[in-house]
Amino acid sequence: MSHELRTPLNAIIGFAEIMDGQVLGPIEVPQYRQYVRDILESGRHLLRIIEGVLDISNAEAGELVLHKREVDLRGLIGRAMGETLTLRATRDISVDVAVPDDLIVKVDPEKISRAIAALISNAVKFSPDGSAVKIASETEGAVVRIGVSDSGIGILPLAIDRVFLPFVQLDDNLARRFDGSGLGLPLARLFAELHGGTVKLDSLAGSGTTATLVLPIYAAAD
Repeated sequence: MSHELRTPLNAIIGFAEIMDGQVLGPIEVPQYRQYVRDILESGRHLLRIIEGVLDISNAEAGELVLHKREVDLRGLIGRAMGETLTLRATRDISVDVAVPDDLIVKVDPEKISRAIAALISNAVKFSPDGSAVKIASETEGAVVRIGVSDSGIGILPLAIDRVFLPFVQLDDNLARRFDGSGLGLPLARLFAELHGGTVKLDSLAGSGTTATLVLPIYAAAD
């Protein structure tokens, strides 16, 4: 199934990238150039959803493999920031990072950067224009906590557990107002738990949310 889904989508994305770069010649009609960018962005978005669904399926089957190595946490956050660049470019929201340069963690960098990117994406999507998202870390013994805080719409305490269910949007109005597949937080928690950690939410409706990724500095054994 992974091959059948990815192969045609990779062709769509690959050819759209060639067209967007005008490698074989210019696209004269501005509207066509915009269509190509729409195809490219839609293809990438669909690929992220497919990868999320496959990750959840593989985890449920006990077949999701971690490839852990030592990396610096600030570099991981920088990678996650890159993954959210397109979203952040559409909003007037700053991101403040207060993380030391010398904190080394042993994790699967691809999966943990995706987990952090999911937390950043949620914070950006639900924050008002002109506000700031704050990313900070603290260590306690062999554990590091990475907090992503926003001043957005917040979540009712009774609804917090529901947002960790795949494909759940808390209400239809939010689903229409804010894009999202409902996979970001479930995947972030899944990736954290595979490392022996978790993701926690602290929030009040109307008062913003802090999502905290909790990880062992040296991840749990395979």
